[in-house]
Amino acid sequence: MSKKQNNIFNFITILLVGLMTSSFSSFGGDMKGELGQADSLFKLQKYTESFEIYEQLLDENNEASPQMLMKMAYIKEGLGDYSQALLYLNRYYLQTSDKRAQNKMEKLATEHSLNGYSLSDTTFIKGLVNKYYVAFNLLVLGITLFLFGIVLYRKIKSGSNAKPYAVSAVVVLLIFFWVTNFELSEPQGIITENHAYLMTGPSAGADLVEVVQKGHRLKILDEEGIWVKVDWNGQEVYIRSKMIKRIS
Repeated sequence: MSKKQNNIFNFITILLVGLMTSSFSSFGGDMKGELGQADSLFKLQKYTESFEIYEQLLDENNEASPQMLMKMAYIKEGLGDYSQALLYLNRYYLQTSDKRAQNKMEKLATEHSLNGYSLSDTTFIKGLVNKYYVAFNLLVLGITLFLFGIVLYRKIKSGSNAKPYAVSAVVVLLIFFWVTNFELSEPQGIITENHAYLMTGPSAGADLVEVVQKGHRLKILDEEGIWVKVDWNGQEVYIRSKMIKRIS
């Protein structure tokens, strides 16, 4: 390959690496310090104090490690707040696909007669993608670089048709961006307050469908101002947004 060809190949490589690694997330230095403080408090069984820090970190950074989410779930279950425990267990499961977390959620749902905790195929797939996210990115990067290498070699070195390989590389990249930027699972939320009113429309004047307790997991269909449209046993109903927290 000529120097110009090498420069082109290096540019494409750097561009692809940048695209892949830009999607990786990591905790900043300040967050690590606060996280360490919270973990120390947790080990000392100062659960309330540690949870306050965990919650603050989650609110500020909108991300959490699986270990942090599991500790938050443990604390909330110990305090008797099963709906919050389920919220963090759900988020933990979406990152890890840990079957034990799914079993725990099903157990809590059975104990409290809650709906919506059967495992769907799309949720399982989304969990696997999150669990092996780094490996998946590296695999896609390797395949893409390999295909682009073939394209450059066939186009520049031998002059033969490289279109099929170029198309394949583009398809791989499209699959990568689709998986990393779009939800495979349908949005879901957990009711976090008791005496939640399910209405036929996004208005306090709409007909009442049912009054339900906290903990139910519902499929989110749409959001309209202070109202969220959800699926309740196959029926489209509305609930106040402050009564439900999104988990996916």
